Amino acid sequence: MTPELSIILPVRNQADHIAGLVELYRKEFKGRSWEIILVPNACSDDSPRLCRKMAAKGRGIRVVENPAGGWGLSVRVGLKAAKGRFLCYTNSARTDPATIPPLFEQVKKNPGTLAKVRRHSRGHFLREFGSMIYNFECRLLFGIRCRDVNGTPKVFEAGLLRRLKLASKGDLLDAELLAQCRRLQVPILETPVGGWSRHGGKSSTNFKSAARMYWGAMRLRLGMA
Repeated sequence: MTPELSIILPVRNQADHIAGLVELYRKEFKGRSWEIILVPNACSDDSPRLCRKMAAKGRGIRVVENPAGGWGLSVRVGLKAAKGRFLCYTNSARTDPATIPPLFEQVKKNPGTLAKVRRHSRGHFLREFGSMIYNFECRLLFGIRCRDVNGTPKVFEAGLLRRLKLASKGDLLDAELLAQCRRLQVPILETPVGGWSRHGGKSSTNFKSAARMYWGAMRLRLGMA
């Protein structure tokens, strides 16, 4: 039976909390037609084994591993494996599962759109400042009007994926997706949320990774010219 919604969850060294997180998704989507695709992302802990264990026991859970690593490639691997009529991907370290159903309903009521969240707070001044610069850069380079380019969850119809030519393997996937949506004149619907604390683990975002994103956006623009 084809699920209505496929939820892609890249997993990066989350062995300490991934089981509890999946249970939150189960409870949130109880009674709905869904599947969860866990994508272990070059993990160095026990996350892949735990994901496979949950998939073996839990109906609606599948695992597609990405040993090469990379946020963008993990999302793309998951999207390629998805069977749902609607697709969602999100950062499994922070996302509150309760934010997904309203986005899903938005897309169902407004066919041909992409729905996403816009975080009000990143929890730290430097994160806020760095995000502001990146969002402004994406507006200048790609005409993206969103105030939170990297904000997830993102929900859209499976048919849109077939029109996209996503190639990013790393953190530029969100910018690439929204830039292509703008070219295709796909309306982007943003819903404000307050922001979340991490379910567990530590963030890998730092000055070096931020600099890579700023420079990467420039290279992405040159490649799309």
